[in-house]
Amino acid sequence: MKTFYERYWQGRTGTKLKDFDLKWPKLRRYIPSTKEIVILDFGCGNGKIIKEMMSVNPKAKIIGLDVSESALKVASELLHGVEFRRIVDGGRFPIADGAVDFIFTSEVIEHVYDVRNAFSEMSRVLRLGGRILLTTPYHGFLKNILIVLFNFEKHFDPTGPHVRFFTKKSLVSCFRKAGLEPHEHGYFGRFYPFPHCIFVVAEKVASNAI
Repeated sequence: MKTFYERYWQGRTGTKLKDFDLKWPKLRRYIPSTKEIVILDFGCGNGKIIKEMMSVNPKAKIIGLDVSESALKVASELLHGVEFRRIVDGGRFPIADGAVDFIFTSEVIEHVYDVRNAFSEMSRVLRLGGRILLTTPYHGFLKNILIVLFNFEKHFDPTGPHVRFFTKKSLVSCFRKAGLEPHEHGYFGRFYPFPHCIFVVAEKVASNAI
């Protein structure tokens, strides 16, 4: 996986996220803005979203995690005062239990093989009452029918980076199994019931159960 994502980030490390203009107007308001808190960006890539979060809350301590050394190198050169740490899929996050107040993870979970571990680790490092904002490509009943009929080969490209596909139901199930209770959800890109992505805001209400 590490080799794949080193190749994936080649030529992309300095680019703006292609979905930034779709998602950031929707997501920005969920970033805590007034407290000196610890924010974790799980799957931070080249740090472009971290830069935006720093403008929302300049007092926050921010930690960025990613599997790609290339992306982390670019992010660390772009952003000073941010801690960047490399992780491996299925591994333990290099963060203490309950040390994080807010987790941001956008268009990441669909790239993860060990989804159970990812949710467990996010829950473990999040303090009780802390919140997580997660986005991922949306797969609902009507949209799935259109994908199967008209875009199956491209959408489920076996050489592409997406290895997981979530409905709202399956996503909520993953949250709850980890002791994270969803409070709000919404969509961005196109229009419902065919949006590009779904986002969920959840709160840690119990020790991670996974």
